[in-house]
Amino acid sequence: MLDHFARFLEQPQRVLLTTHENPDGDGIGAMIGLAHYLRHLGKDVRIVISPELPPFLHFLDTEQWVETFDSERHGNLGQWPEAWVLVDASEPQRLGAMHEVFQASQAVKVCLDHHMKAAPQGFDQEFTDSTASASAELVFELVAKRMPRPLPRPMATALYAGLVDDTGNFRFSNATSKVHRMAAELIEEGVLPARVYQDLYHQGRPERLKLFGCAFEGLELHGEGRFACLSLSQANLHACGAIHDDMEGLVNKPLELKGVEVACLLHELDDGRIKASLRSRELVDVNAICRYFGGGGHRLASGAKLNGPMEKAKAELKEVVLAQLEKDLSHLE
Repeated sequence: MLDHFARFLEQPQRVLLTTHENPDGDGIGAMIGLAHYLRHLGKDVRIVISPELPPFLHFLDTEQWVETFDSERHGNLGQWPEAWVLVDASEPQRLGAMHEVFQASQAVKVCLDHHMKAAPQGFDQEFTDSTASASAELVFELVAKRMPRPLPRPMATALYAGLVDDTGNFRFSNATSKVHRMAAELIEEGVLPARVYQDLYHQGRPERLKLFGCAFEGLELHGEGRFACLSLSQANLHACGAIHDDMEGLVNKPLELKGVEVACLLHELDDGRIKASLRSRELVDVNAICRYFGGGGHRLASGAKLNGPMEKAKAELKEVVLAQLEKDLSHLE
């Protein structure tokens, strides 16, 4: 698949890279790594994101390549690229504010991703491998034998950060031996693991801890303690002085509780819908749960958007989660 992707990238001169709204470490790391490769090929490259680069990821953008999408300043964005590559997102709708511009663009629309999807749609070219731990893994494989080694330090750091972010610092089941070998290569080329960890995970604000406390005050346990649900309203965020980025990592915390198999974070969006983020310890397919609501992701980490209000969304999700728990855990009884 990556050989085909490499051949495709030889054709366009102007390549636009974007990722899903509210980008994470893997989306940013993979794009920056891919941008270095494309510039190595002599291509013109731009990276545009929405709504903004989270402060804890600023350390990856050493070249100041990342642009924040602005509907006025980027009014003609769709006319610039010959190829528009959406990285780390399986559906064009995940572009958020850039979705309409993407749809109207005459560029070749391309997907480079590692998320599961029912069927490809919305792209002219698909380069997807759901067995990969991260989009950064795909980019590393692409460039490993096609660029001089060692890789440029900012590129290596970005790819390493992407691997770290989507494997939970190598804690999750997707941290395969292959991923560890990639990480070792990047460390041997100069990446500083401790510094990357500090930059990714130790840049929190007091408001973040207040928000975590607020969420855990309302912790609900269902299904004999196997399903843990946290919920946050817009009012909760405002009361804590928190922002969206302060929720980073919160959904994983209930999995630290003994007996919890599925953790969920529900938070209210500006438009009144409810964003559901789900994580599974190991045995339960939360991707199946999220697909029921039109979402997706991975077997052990997925998301979806439900109609509000919060209590209605919570009740609907609870019913589907408990059914999936029964299905996936029944063979253990």
